[in-house]
Amino acid sequence: MENNKVVDKEQQVTKCLNCNTEFQGKFCPECGQRADTKRFTIRFIFTNLLQAILSNDGGVWTTLKSLFTRPGAMVVDILNGKRKSYFSPFPMLFLTLSLYVVIFTFTGSKDIDYDNLLNDDNTEVVVNDGEQTNEQVIVDKAKNFIINALKFYSNHYTAAFILTIPVYILAARLSYGKKNRKKYNWGEYCIPIVYSLILLVLYRCVMSIVYYFSPEIADKMEDWIILLNIVVFTACFKNMFEFRIVKMVWRSFLTIVLYWVLFITIALMIAGIAAFILFMIHPEYLG
Repeated sequence: MENNKVVDKEQQVTKCLNCNTEFQGKFCPECGQRADTKRFTIRFIFTNLLQAILSNDGGVWTTLKSLFTRPGAMVVDILNGKRKSYFSPFPMLFLTLSLYVVIFTFTGSKDIDYDNLLNDDNTEVVVNDGEQTNEQVIVDKAKNFIINALKFYSNHYTAAFILTIPVYILAARLSYGKKNRKKYNWGEYCIPIVYSLILLVLYRCVMSIVYYFSPEIADKMEDWIILLNIVVFTACFKNMFEFRIVKMVWRSFLTIVLYWVLFITIALMIAGIAAFILFMIHPEYLG
């Protein structure tokens, strides 16, 4: 009798609440939505969240294990179409960044004193009738722009990561060679970049927690950021290219250098455009 009940239940016709397709079974053949769609409740949301995190079939936990143990192989799997087994990169990045924001909010972090970092006590200020020269005005405004850009990058770490992903992709495409640029398109370069950034954000999460207990140890962890960048880029990209490990590490280092060169160049271009607009609106600055 129990077997007959199971058969009857599976043969029951269901109308999909998403696309109105009539079907038999547990999932809609058109859109893939489950047949037993339930109302949103706190229990339902919590259960689905746990399933997304702990699932062995494309869950966050499984993806994290692969990200720490075989990141290069996982990236190639995804590029080759084996995607159901892993949590999608961008949702995982946003989830990781959200975790970082929560941890940062509760633990806090020190702000880098960029004003003193870029302040040169030996710089002579040319004064004309008690006022700064045009050149000094331009230099001061450029310096303030750089300070504000660095502060934004430091204090809005999550937004900076997302906004500069295209810069990372461009740097990687330039660093890993013309042959690989033809082999992989921009979107395919994006996958290892995003998973690399996820690892870096997780490291920042650990740093933020450590800072709460020991700022001195967190400072020492900060010193390893550049090396960690090279390691995670090497790990996530290595299975895509036919490079030996030494060459792979060198190309990853070049990627990081090019990223900062491009980032600073773009920032200076924006500063130049802003200065041009400012002087067009307020020509009195030109004297």
